[in-house]
Amino acid sequence: MLVYNLDIEPGSLWLRSTPSEFAMKQPFFCTEAGIFYARRDFNTSRDYKDSYLLFYTVEGCGIIRQNGVMVKLMPGQALLLNCRTPQEYMTDSDTGIWTHYWAHIDGEGMKGLEDLLIPDKRITAMNGRDESMRREYDQILKNMENASVYTTLQVSLAIHNVLTNLAVRNSVSRSRNQKLIMDAADHISLHWNEEIPLSDLLAISHMSKSYFMRLFRQYIGTTPYNYMLSLRITKAKEYLEMTDMSVHEIASETGFNDDASFSTRFSAMAGMSPLKYRQSAITRRQAGQLKSVTAGPETVS
Repeated sequence: MLVYNLDIEPGSLWLRSTPSEFAMKQPFFCTEAGIFYARRDFNTSRDYKDSYLLFYTVEGCGIIRQNGVMVKLMPGQALLLNCRTPQEYMTDSDTGIWTHYWAHIDGEGMKGLEDLLIPDKRITAMNGRDESMRREYDQILKNMENASVYTTLQVSLAIHNVLTNLAVRNSVSRSRNQKLIMDAADHISLHWNEEIPLSDLLAISHMSKSYFMRLFRQYIGTTPYNYMLSLRITKAKEYLEMTDMSVHEIASETGFNDDASFSTRFSAMAGMSPLKYRQSAITRRQAGQLKSVTAGPETVS
């Protein structure tokens, strides 16, 4: 369900586009975008739309609500929300105006950035750089209506620039928490083949369990256990390729309690069993040696 009151000034812009097959294959694409000079009674309430919505406030203030979180979006601030969850947004009555750029976007590239820009699925205001934000939004608006391979790439690049700049710019402002999480990750890297109680990581980070787990996934991209598991499997691959150690010996050396657990975890992450991985490594090595021999310089007899 969509309910809205389009209380906007003349000169506001609303562009729509149906992405081509080529556009859908890009990391990012845009289906709607515009700039609204919104007045006091501007508001929208929506249950679902199959896209993300990216705001940037130029003047005044907007109010965005989703998942029980309310954010006031001030000038120079951006916000990304996933429209697949009910949301509402409106002009802040205290200012009576909300001049803002907006764009409905999507694409495969969103999978890697959503956790950074919507941590724990909680919308948050992010500081933007006014000149660059306006420039990239203007690129989107300029190229949306004239569909071609070139303009499609320009739109995808502009969206990429906005999102990555926001991710980098706002990670710096959270640098203290990031350092604490990196310290915890370093501890895992040093003790990857040992049992590491979660309490040890919480003591390093000085955080509650829920906050630590959320930030660890945000900054490292996975859970502490899966991070440790990836280190163990990487080392196991090295042992399988470079040594004659048995699977049992490798399982023990890399911190697994039994061979079955090791084989299950290895197969899930490597896509094949430890023995098949070793045989594949031997085959690759032999093929490389053969290529080296056949490609060598000719001898003169």
